[in-house]
Amino acid sequence: MTDIEPFYIIGGIIGGLTQVLMLVMCIILVLKNKNTGTLLMLIGSILTILFYGLNIAWTTIAARNGAESVANSVAILQLLANIPYVIFTIGFGVFVFNHTRKQS
Repeated sequence: MTDIEPFYIIGGIIGGLTQVLMLVMCIILVLKNKNTGTLLMLIGSILTILFYGLNIAWTTIAARNGAESVANSVAILQLLANIPYVIFTIGFGVFVFNHTRKQS
């Protein structure tokens, strides 16, 4: 059996860096083109990072209470973790709709 811990660590680092890069790009986009769509994208990006940290903290705390607590927290977090992506996607859709409408 191989040790898969490095894969989790590398995956976490790549995911974290990607989220930070997305946040930086959203900040730049808001500075260049401030509208409802870009603001929703920025909010979604910020919430994604916050929920990432919440996920780590919540599951760590839940692990102290046993496997059932971890399973319950993972189920709840699986639902909550999608909220920032929904906000970002709505913002992206508003941005695209407004941008393509201006071009026509």
